[in-house]
Amino acid sequence: MSVRYYEFGPFQIDKLNHALLRDGDTIPLKPKVFDTLLLLVENRERILDKDEMLRRLWPDTVVEESNLSQNVYLLRKALCEETDGAKYIETTPKRGYRFVGTVKEVEVTRAIPDARTAPDLAVEKRHLSRPAVAGVGVLIMLVVGLAVYTWTKTRPVLTPRNVQIKSIAVLPFKTLGSDNSDQTLGFGMADTLITRLSNIKQLQVRQTSSVRKFTSPNDDALAAGRELNVDAVLDASIHQSGSQIRINWRVISVKDGAVLSAGFVDKNSDDPFALQDALAAKVAQALTSQLTGEEKNLLAKRYTDSSEADRLCVLGRYHLTANKEDWKKALDYFNAAVEKDPDYALAYAGLANAYISLVADSLLPKEEAIPKAKEAAKKALQLDDSLSEAHVASARILSYYDWDWAGAEREFKRAIELNGNSGEAHREYAAYLTNVGRSEQAIAEVKRARELDPLTLVTNFQVAWTLIGARRYDEAISDSQQSIEKFPNAHFWIGLALLGKGMNEQAVKEFEIVLSSSNPPQMAKASLGYAYGVTGKREKAKNMLAEFENLLSRGQSSPYYLAMIYAGLGDKDQTFAWLEESYRDHSRPLASGINVNPMWDGIRSDPRFENLRRKMGLVQ
Repeated sequence: MSVRYYEFGPFQIDKLNHALLRDGDTIPLKPKVFDTLLLLVENRERILDKDEMLRRLWPDTVVEESNLSQNVYLLRKALCEETDGAKYIETTPKRGYRFVGTVKEVEVTRAIPDARTAPDLAVEKRHLSRPAVAGVGVLIMLVVGLAVYTWTKTRPVLTPRNVQIKSIAVLPFKTLGSDNSDQTLGFGMADTLITRLSNIKQLQVRQTSSVRKFTSPNDDALAAGRELNVDAVLDASIHQSGSQIRINWRVISVKDGAVLSAGFVDKNSDDPFALQDALAAKVAQALTSQLTGEEKNLLAKRYTDSSEADRLCVLGRYHLTANKEDWKKALDYFNAAVEKDPDYALAYAGLANAYISLVADSLLPKEEAIPKAKEAAKKALQLDDSLSEAHVASARILSYYDWDWAGAEREFKRAIELNGNSGEAHREYAAYLTNVGRSEQAIAEVKRARELDPLTLVTNFQVAWTLIGARRYDEAISDSQQSIEKFPNAHFWIGLALLGKGMNEQAVKEFEIVLSSSNPPQMAKASLGYAYGVTGKREKAKNMLAEFENLLSRGQSSPYYLAMIYAGLGDKDQTFAWLEESYRDHSRPLASGINVNPMWDGIRSDPRFENLRRKMGLVQ
């Protein structure tokens, strides 16, 4: 009797007995789950539509699509796709499934059993001739050899660990087998791992703010890796059953899709820190063969002993990397975290940066928020002076609000020394260098920032702003045009560069595009007001003035923006009056714009302008 087997990886499908085998052991499958596997394997040359699969698997019954999805989920689990790092079943969104494993068909001839008893067979076996026994032995050896050869050729191959990975993106973990409407669990695990892996100096780790967009279960890991421009991605999933959590992870080469390493961690959900520790240790070991003692200590570092404070801090970081509409939520979570653990340095650093961000977008009054930001940053540094995020917060305050340029630079350098993988530290240091007129250094820093954090609005804006500060207007326009699809506000950056080139009418069009979007930044509105002034649209410029006077009267704007519009109208006295008001107010836009913004080029030769820069400490 001829029996057909299908072999793929370490598995065999025994059609006669409706069994899935691995290394000779039977893997239990429900009948319909086995039928689903057989259907996929026998039609592996094409994508099977869901409707066709439902008709063929349940020909006489009307069932919901969720039955098919559940069968595929159980199959993936049985085939150990997550733990082994292999992929056998491919999902085509909104269509169906396809079997993608390498399959070999093997036919084996079996003797038909007769009615003789076991003792009769035993007697016959004893009477086999020696040549027959030898032949049987050779046959067995050949069969075993063939099986070993087949398994070796078709099993998933892990690339040797000596493959050098210079850059990696840790994607948000996917939650499986549970309600994944709450994306913060997967985000939190990825964020924690990013924070720990960033301490490995020989490894570039993409920042949380750039990977957070890849939270959908359907996101293609390799496509994400290409967009993030990394050597490898870490793709992981979370399975929770009762109090047990399993994390399956694999490191995938972006170049060829090879699985470089894979594994899993099982822990009790009552001890999330044990899960984080075990995962970080295993992944780090897979990525690099040698860590310094300091890196090992930082990899295992815990910032709090309170799991609830840790959870609240993760939620704060989640909302702080989202849109500005979420920043006040971030503030609430960070405050809740430090209430749970008053010695939680990382939460204080998050709190400081949240206050600074809210002030920068005029969402909180500076007089209220900056003292609180200073207090939080100071507390974070008192608790943990080795925390890069806290030094960045301190440097931002010293630079934008205290105008302590030397002190700010010390803090930025310390932040980068502590964590060279911090895209935020490199970006903010680039902003500082641009503001004080050191453009070439700024360009080197901002390019490094974008390597580490390529997909965030603020980093890409800083690239354009740095190029404008260096008067590389054409380069700023070209770079920004490539960003428009991802960041529509890039029209604003192009408008600024066009102003620098004297192409004012074209600049108006770019600014108007930005203002047609929802909730445009105040800087874009004021820039349009300036552009209206220099192109003779005086009534429109005056309407902008009235709008900003109203905002300023309510404490929701800066006098700097009024100075910009008056400069466009050519009223130098009013321009300097409002610049002086910005100086007395210690306005952040004044600190970041006085040396950079091309709008001031028409009054730079005025002695009042140089005197203002001298009072700000910007004249060496």
